[in-house]
Amino acid sequence: MFGPEKDYLRHLGVYFALADHPDEARSEGANSIYNVPSRMAGLFRYNGKAVAVFQFRSEPIDYDHHDLDAQKKILIDAFAGHRSWRIPELLDAALADPAFFFTSASQIHLPSWHRGRVALVGDAGYCPAFLSGRGTSLALTGARFLAEELQRCGNDHTAAFARYEARQRPYVTFAQDRVYSGRDRMLPTTWDAIAARNKALQATGPGAP
Repeated sequence: MFGPEKDYLRHLGVYFALADHPDEARSEGANSIYNVPSRMAGLFRYNGKAVAVFQFRSEPIDYDHHDLDAQKKILIDAFAGHRSWRIPELLDAALADPAFFFTSASQIHLPSWHRGRVALVGDAGYCPAFLSGRGTSLALTGARFLAEELQRCGNDHTAAFARYEARQRPYVTFAQDRVYSGRDRMLPTTWDAIAARNKALQATGPGAP
């Protein structure tokens, strides 16, 4: 109805992967991440599970979205030569996981979120990408504004959709425009930038003056 996804997809220069790490599921410890330039590996624990998390910067990659082995190879190649911290262990977990997840960090930019009697809400219409940290907020405000305008406009869904878009669009623009600062915090491109990011975080953490 709205056309091919590729017409509205905006790649943000980042890929993201998740893998189950069952060997760590019962262990204690804080969630942790480790950066090398333009890359991040981490380990997150929740509800008795442990997940290896990866991010890396890259230009768009052409790959088969149904071929897990090809996606795992992309991840391995992205971290080639990086053997510090627990990176090799986490990559082994990714290779072993039959439910490995791999995707790009991308946004959806549509000129309009409605066609006929169909209106889009949340990621379907204006995905800001996980780097923004605002996807859930946009989905909630969008659902609220749409419901309010449908109630206000009665049977005139065309007017309701237009009013919904007018109210929601500023929130979407704000969230999508700020995604690059989130990317730069998560994936600094140099060792100096990593050190500066860490120093800034320490200055605002517990015990900071």
